[in-house]
Amino acid sequence: MVDAPVETVWALIGDVRRHPEWWPRVEEVECDLLEEGCTYRQVTNTPRKTIETTISIERLDDCHELSVRCVDTGMHAQFILTPVRDGTFVDGQLGVEPGGVDRLVAPMFVRRWIAQSLDGLRRAAAEEQR
Repeated sequence: MVDAPVETVWALIGDVRRHPEWWPRVEEVECDLLEEGCTYRQVTNTPRKTIETTISIERLDDCHELSVRCVDTGMHAQFILTPVRDGTFVDGQLGVEPGGVDRLVAPMFVRRWIAQSLDGLRRAAAEEQR
């Protein structure tokens, strides 16, 4: 739950260029065209190193849903927003299609990253409302 109107939360989630404001490890986003089916460049600080990846926007439904997939790593994320009174319920899902040894550590990493992401979203939404 985020104590902010759905429009405020969507401004942070739906515009991928704003992801570095709240999404942990996301350092930079370069996106020329923001629509379903397009791709953008993202720089992410991973536990091992900083990487540059290409992300595909799979679903972009205004004020409701964003689904993205990293074409390089298999990471995928989905955020579905539901207005609730004066706030927004955020159903955030994050996953990765790991290979090799990564399949052993990915579940723990993903659980921590989604929790940190939702905490970051709450902080950014609170700052947005000031």
